Amino acid sequence: MNASTPPELPPVFSQPTPGGMAGTPKPQDDPKAAYNILADKIGGVPNLRKKDNVFQAKMVGVFLLIGCGAGWGLGSWPSGVGIGALGGLISGTLISGFVLMIRGLRR
Repeated sequence: MNASTPPELPPVFSQPTPGGMAGTPKPQDDPKAAYNILADKIGGVPNLRKKDNVFQAKMVGVFLLIGCGAGWGLGSWPSGVGIGALGGLISGTLISGFVLMIRGLRR
């Protein structure tokens, strides 16, 4: 080993790859891709992916129908169906949001 050249760093301490940390997706100079990565990993901003929004709308609709049916069976027409619809909307939004959160973290 020559005294004028420093030893090579082990792979654990190697320099980060250009464009970010190792193992993170690269936006490749696309602002939309960078925004989607920010929305998935950090949150706090609206998700603009059409596929995710359509998935959430379908899930909320299905839970709304299930809640209306359950309210119809357990209660009477106006109050039972209304309470069931409200429960379906809330549970559909929370469950589909949780599924989208897990999918976003796995991307």
